[in-house]
Amino acid sequence: MIRARAMKRFGRVLLLLAAAVAASLAIGVDARAETVYNFSVSVDYTGPYAAVMDSWHGGQVAMVDWWNKTRGKELGVRVNLKTYDMRYNPSVVAQNWPSILSGDKPILHLGMGAPDLISLMKRLPEDKVPMIMGTAMVGTVWVPNGWHFSSRPTYSHEFAGLFEYLAGKLPEKRPLRIGTVSTQGVSGYVDIVNGVVKLAKMYPDRFQVVESVWVDIQPINITNEIRRIAKEKPDVILTANNTAQVIATVKALKELGMKVPVVTSSHNGLNEVAKAVPLEDLEGSYSVFAFAPYMDKGVKQAADIFNKYNTSKGTWGTTAAQNASQAILSLRTLERAISKVGAANVTGQAMYDALMAGEFPESGFLGLLPALRFSKDAPFPTGDIKVKAITVRNGKIVSLSDKWLPVPKLDKW
Repeated sequence: MIRARAMKRFGRVLLLLAAAVAASLAIGVDARAETVYNFSVSVDYTGPYAAVMDSWHGGQVAMVDWWNKTRGKELGVRVNLKTYDMRYNPSVVAQNWPSILSGDKPILHLGMGAPDLISLMKRLPEDKVPMIMGTAMVGTVWVPNGWHFSSRPTYSHEFAGLFEYLAGKLPEKRPLRIGTVSTQGVSGYVDIVNGVVKLAKMYPDRFQVVESVWVDIQPINITNEIRRIAKEKPDVILTANNTAQVIATVKALKELGMKVPVVTSSHNGLNEVAKAVPLEDLEGSYSVFAFAPYMDKGVKQAADIFNKYNTSKGTWGTTAAQNASQAILSLRTLERAISKVGAANVTGQAMYDALMAGEFPESGFLGLLPALRFSKDAPFPTGDIKVKAITVRNGKIVSLSDKWLPVPKLDKW
């Protein structure tokens, strides 16, 4: 009897051991089945964008962590972000890139802006690593057959979408009068103005650049320059480059006792400017970009994802929404590549091919982006380009419209 009970207990132990071994083997199989892909990432924690980098990179990290725990888990794939502080410096990007290629073997690079384009644009087709930007493009990188991409068109395209909307709201039939503030000698800054000048030449009945003034990159006082623009009775003043120039423009308008809306982009937008000047001084001004604003009712799911998965000190806002958009496009591209070549076979070439494989539907972007279609003709979506804008209304920053604003066709300048 005693021996029988002992044998029974021994049998139960064997069953438990067998179950544990089976579970261990199952876990091992699952672990081996997971394929890890690296996205290399340019960040800037020690340069000019350090102040916004928690929100910037937070938007990327939150989207990737959410995807890894949901869609990625279903596919047996995990994305690993390999982050490099490039200090927004092209020489640092160029110095780090060879070791990134050999060590990380990324299938995609998430770029920050001009330094990545300057250093990598001509290399990427040879290295077979596509790059997706979170920022808009400029005309100098509008070249065919590139491996540098953005969901956003050029800054000039984005401004054209807002100007088209504002021209349609004029009480009388005349062109929208545009003044510009920029800096000579900085190619990207001059390029934005050149794009808007091209817009006015293409549609002289709808747009007119009435005056362009050139100021220091970090101006102290530009009252005289703004006075020159004011003489031409502008409807808007485009200040596209940096926050310091927007602040100087707003202060000059106040000193002159004028109320003219200032138009900015995402990187030098209303939220950043409002840290230095009262919102009442920004009443009626705008920021425009080709992704949905952070307070847009259509991006609630994206905002919830950020708030749940964000591990940085960053907050949900324009900067986070911009780079969450960059991340979600990258992840949808990976999904498309997986469906084509399999979860274990994705390469940079497969990612490039996925970007070129037809339209990405708006429904896949959590409300952050419109439908997108890439081609070899340009590094940004061509065809029906759309943007959204925010404005200051009654002392609050709000969405200009729930609807995407169409961008008029703009030829290369």
